[in-house]
Amino acid sequence: MNEYNNPKKEYISLADLPNNEEGLISRINGGWGIRNRLNGMGINIGDKVERVYHAPFSGPVKARINNQMNVAFGRGMARKIIVEYIKNEP
Repeated sequence: MNEYNNPKKEYISLADLPNNEEGLISRINGGWGIRNRLNGMGINIGDKVERVYHAPFSGPVKARINNQMNVAFGRGMARKIIVEYIKNEP
């Protein structure tokens, strides 16, 4: 079974990742500005990310990167960070 036929694997935005779930950053949908900003914060493709909390409505998304650093992203930026989410269901 190749990776695209795996029913437990999804690609979703960080904004859509359920709370307390983890994934790997697989893509950043944006130009050099957002990529440069994330790189300057030490956030890169392949990093593990866990969504810790999201504020209601259009509030920020709080995430933990590589089990080390907590970061709050605006909802727009969180939508541009695409995560490879592997569901942990039996």
